[in-house]
Amino acid sequence: MAQLSVLEKLEILSDAAKYDASCASSSTTKRDSRDGKGLGSTTGAGICHSYAPDGRCISLLKILLTNFCSFDCVFCINRSSSNVRRARFSVEEVVALTLNFYRRNYIEGLFLSSGIIRSADYTMAELVRVAETLRRQHGFRGYIHLKLIPGASSDLIERAGLFADRVSINVELPSEAALARFAPEKQAGEIKSAMGGLKLKIEAAREEREKSA
Repeated sequence: MAQLSVLEKLEILSDAAKYDASCASSSTTKRDSRDGKGLGSTTGAGICHSYAPDGRCISLLKILLTNFCSFDCVFCINRSSSNVRRARFSVEEVVALTLNFYRRNYIEGLFLSSGIIRSADYTMAELVRVAETLRRQHGFRGYIHLKLIPGASSDLIERAGLFADRVSINVELPSEAALARFAPEKQAGEIKSAMGGLKLKIEAAREEREKSA
């Protein structure tokens, strides 16, 4: 199989990310200037919109680290049995894309999710490594939103919170029976545990801020 270019990966993994409920997106007519008429675009590859705590609408590079996935959830376009083009970014490629897009003023931050590969901990560690590299090695002060992987260790979830402005968890199905039927590899307990652990971290951080105020 021929090796994909970064641009080809971006096309595949930005398209795959559109199914991930990530943030409040602004609704608008699809327009672009690729036909040589006018200037600007509302449909740039991987660009979505979210809102900062102060109410500003900000542009994010919205991508998956990979759309390879070991799970076969019936409702997911990226499930293991789905016949879609697959791609995977390296941590370094995501970092470089984010920095290059930011310097060109295309984006103000990054939204990053992923299919689950090898294990929940491995996948979560790769997502965290992207955010940590941006923050610590490149001094990136833009906005970062990471998706948490259910089943990942509490240490990794805590590290995600250290480097991301926002973290969130996908809760695809409302009941354990539905989860067992449509996403049998996923465990409701793992999703609840991740959500509960995240809530505790948020409350602890709030208490620390109140003490220092």
